[in-house]
Amino acid sequence: MGMTACHMEADLNLIERLKTKSEEDLFEAIEELEEEGAHRVYYLDKMWDGLHYILTGASATTPIRDHLLSEAVVGTAMFSEDESADFISYIYPKRVREISSALEMFDIDNALSSFSPGELAKNDIYPAIWHKSDKDSLREELAAAFHELKAFFSAMASDSKGIVISIY
Repeated sequence: MGMTACHMEADLNLIERLKTKSEEDLFEAIEELEEEGAHRVYYLDKMWDGLHYILTGASATTPIRDHLLSEAVVGTAMFSEDESADFISYIYPKRVREISSALEMFDIDNALSSFSPGELAKNDIYPAIWHKSDKDSLREELAAAFHELKAFFSAMASDSKGIVISIY
């Protein structure tokens, strides 16, 4: 199994509680919250880096600070500054609304009109699935991931919720 991304609903109080946890306890708490099923979740799955590249022109492995579309995939701030820690980030509710607006304005059809799997492969975009022979299905998968992510952000913005993002 490869690295997947999960976006989970989190109110301000939950984010603040999670910020007090140790790295190990944070990972366990996120896993438990996902398993409980009490919070809405969107699984961006393996498309996280490809979608980040389509939205920003850069890999998600180098998040772009203060870039709303980058934050849609990787979050605004990390729970831990330790680079060896699991990738778990958060977005406060106010920023979720701003990101939701940016996603609404983004023209995914235009962005994917010149989609080249070879470009993603050349830039080492995760995972190693970017083959020319799969161009149409990959374009459809990226478009679907974008629309689902946009819908998730819209729902979170409407309900004044934040988001916790885990990629591992």
